[in-house]
Amino acid sequence: MNLPLKFTIVFTIIIQFITAALLSFLLLGCIDTSSNYSNVYLLSYKFNQSSPLYDYLSTSSNSSITTTTTTNNNSTAIDELSVKVGYMGVCLSSSSKDISCTTYTGLDSFPKFSISMLSGDLDLVQLAQSFSNICHPRILLATIILTLIGLIILCYCVIPIVPGKSIMKKLNAGLSFILLLLWGLGSMLQHQAVVTSVEMMQQSSFQLLIGTRGGRAEAMTWTAFSFILMMFLSACLSWWMEIRMSKLNGKSLQHQQQPLVDTKI
Repeated sequence: MNLPLKFTIVFTIIIQFITAALLSFLLLGCIDTSSNYSNVYLLSYKFNQSSPLYDYLSTSSNSSITTTTTTNNNSTAIDELSVKVGYMGVCLSSSSKDISCTTYTGLDSFPKFSISMLSGDLDLVQLAQSFSNICHPRILLATIILTLIGLIILCYCVIPIVPGKSIMKKLNAGLSFILLLLWGLGSMLQHQAVVTSVEMMQQSSFQLLIGTRGGRAEAMTWTAFSFILMMFLSACLSWWMEIRMSKLNGKSLQHQQQPLVDTKI
């Protein structure tokens, strides 16, 4: 294996490992109160203080905030409510220092915050559950699994004197192309789901709720897509270099055998 080809494979291994790590953190966002997880969210929403309905909610006689344990008619708590939504978890903060996170399977034991106005209720946690049905992590999980399989294939190709390297490199090129299509689709679907949810949440709540996209999660999404594109180009380059090298070796072997044929004649 020549030096440029080996460098290309090692470079691909590095960016593929980084891609797997980025996608894993994206998948595990909002499952823990640590800032490494709670700050990785797809969507965040809270009450919009500039909404005409906000003043109506801020009067204790017209609204109430109900939790699973207590009922608080103090309107100042409304300002502090914020919900962050990830692929597998939800984080709810009632102040800058008080954050609770859980997975979707543990929402039953999660503190419930519902806003009562007139005869209707607005459950903030239920909104997060609804978003999880829109943006499901199936494509993300498939992308992580295929990325790890590709990483194993590349590590196999680096090992010297092992059979089937040419087949493995072809397989890796095909796998990289599938990854490019798969996560390209996943990135676009995620982006569209988040943008649509932010807009629809604001309009359907009469501007009472305001949503924002998670900047860190979006950056991780498109960075991973860029790395997958680089992985595909690197796999194609590696395959092309190997084919070119085999052709040059074949021509060199023919030139070496030609004088022997002339001598026998």
